Amino acid sequence: MEKLIQIRIEEEIRNAADEVFRRNGLTTQQAVKMFLTQVANNGQSPFDNLFTPKQR
Repeated sequence: MEKLIQIRIEEEIRNAADEVFRRNGLTTQQAVKMFLTQVANNGQSPFDNLFTPKQR
């Protein structure tokens, strides 16, 4: 079963992202589905280490 996800985002950001995805032959919906599928399959997010302190 599929679930609907809705988000609010500024129009200029959406338009810029749409253009990037279009150049790669994707719709924004396809790109988001790919992102979520990759996270689910790997059990990791590309943001996992984004907010952790750097070790020195």
